Amino acid sequence: MSISASLQEHREAIIKEWIDVIYGTYPFDTVGFLRSQSNAFSNPVGAKTRKAAETIVTALLSPELDSAVVVPAVDELIRVRAIQKFAPDQAMAVIFFLKSIIRKHVKAALTSTAAYEELLRLEAGVDSIALQGFNIYSECRDKVQQMRVDEFKRVHSQLLRRAERILEKPVGEPDNENR
Repeated sequence: MSISASLQEHREAIIKEWIDVIYGTYPFDTVGFLRSQSNAFSNPVGAKTRKAAETIVTALLSPELDSAVVVPAVDELIRVRAIQKFAPDQAMAVIFFLKSIIRKHVKAALTSTAAYEELLRLEAGVDSIALQGFNIYSECRDKVQQMRVDEFKRVHSQLLRRAERILEKPVGEPDNENR
């Protein structure tokens, strides 16, 4: 049996195992909720994770890795983790976990040099997905930081305007009464 055939046969198991590994990166009390709630409105993180995992695995098992399909799915998976303040290594590790899951399911099919080459092609695809994920993660974290800076400026700008109204002069102007 070829690697492609073996992976297609185990596709659903690979997706399920990967989702379980992803959920395992969350705190213990959150994992139960993520697994038990299938409604996209009550559990958007779980729904996005399931959809992204299915899309990424399906794209990875196709003959050509289509970035138009993969990038939005990686974006869904990594954006959630970036916003939830996962450290970069924690956020990105979930993509690399896919390699070990795939290896486990194709071990029996690794009987020839061609099979190893196919496995290396798949792992290169996972690495490509991870690189896209790193870009998405850093863009999301930059955006979150910029939003924090903008909020800080907005709040302090409001405080300065209030102080100016109370003092009836712009803050920072010299006091003319003391001259």
